[in-house]
Amino acid sequence: MRFDFLALFMPGQRRPPARATEAAAREGCRRAAQGLARLENRLDGLYALLDAGDVRDAALLASLAAEDGDGVATALDWSAESTLAEDRGQLGPLPDAAALAAFAGRVEKRLSRLRRVLAARKAGKWATAEGRFDAVALSRARLALVVVLVLVAGGMLFGETLAKKEREHAAHVALLLKREDAAASLARISRLASRAKAATGRMLWEITGSNCSRCGCDGYDLRNAPAGDVCARQWDAALARLGAAAGAAPEDLAGLARDPWGAPYLLNENEGESPDLPHVRDTVTSVGQNGLAGDVDDIEVAVPQAGRKR
Repeated sequence: MRFDFLALFMPGQRRPPARATEAAAREGCRRAAQGLARLENRLDGLYALLDAGDVRDAALLASLAAEDGDGVATALDWSAESTLAEDRGQLGPLPDAAALAAFAGRVEKRLSRLRRVLAARKAGKWATAEGRFDAVALSRARLALVVVLVLVAGGMLFGETLAKKEREHAAHVALLLKREDAAASLARISRLASRAKAATGRMLWEITGSNCSRCGCDGYDLRNAPAGDVCARQWDAALARLGAAAGAAPEDLAGLARDPWGAPYLLNENEGESPDLPHVRDTVTSVGQNGLAGDVDDIEVAVPQAGRKR
C-alpha cells in the first residue's frame, strides 16, 4: 500500500474515496499532467541540442514538442490564437539555430500558460473532493515547513548567541588571568628593584644608568616589538643590571623579560632624579592587552623607596 504523506497533515480526516462522477475530471488532470511533463522534457532536450549545435535533431525535437503542447491544450479544452504546430510549420523543415531558439522560447511561454490553465481547471470544473483534500494538506505541509525552518533558524541563532557569549566570557577570563600574571610579575620586579637598592645603597637610576628607561616607548604596539627594538633593549639591560645589583639567581629573573602579551616591561627611575620631588617613586609597568603605553589598559606597580646607605 502506498504511503499517503499528505494525509499526515490532515489529522482526524480521511482521504475522500474516488467518486465515479469525478472520473472524467481525474482522467483529464492525469492526461494534462503527463503531457506537461513530456513537454517539459522535450523543451529541455531542445535547449540541450541547440547548445550542442545539433540543428537537425533540434528541428525534429521542436516538431515533437509542438505536438505535445497542442495535445495538452486539447486535453485542457483550451485554445490559443495559433497552435504550436502552426508556429513550427512556418519555420520550414530545417530552420537555423536562431529560429529554433526563438521557437523554444515561445514553447516555454506556452508551457507556463498551460500550467496555469491546468491549475485553474483543477480549482474549477475539474475540482474533486480528493483534489481539495490534497490542496488543503499541501497548504498545511508548506506552513509546517515554514514553521520548522523558522524554529531551526531561531535555534541556530540562539545557539550562536550562546556560543558568542561563551567565547566572550572565555576571552574575559583569559584576560583576567593574564592581568593577574602581569601583576604578579610586576610585584616580583618591584621586589627585585627594592633589593637592588637596598643591597647597593643607590637610587634605581644609578643602578640602571638611566633616569627613564621607558622613555620613547609611547605611540606604538609594543607587543610586536622585535628583540632589537629600543624599548626591548632598554628593559633587557635594566633587568640584567637589577639582577646583578640584587645578587639574583637566574631563576629569579625567569619570566620577567616580557609581559603576558609579549611586550617588554617599562621601568621609570623616578626616585632621587630631582631634589624638588623627593617623594616621587620608581614605577614598573605592563602595557596590557592593547600593547600601548600610557592608557587605562596599563598595569603599574610602584617600587618601595629606599634611601642611600650612610
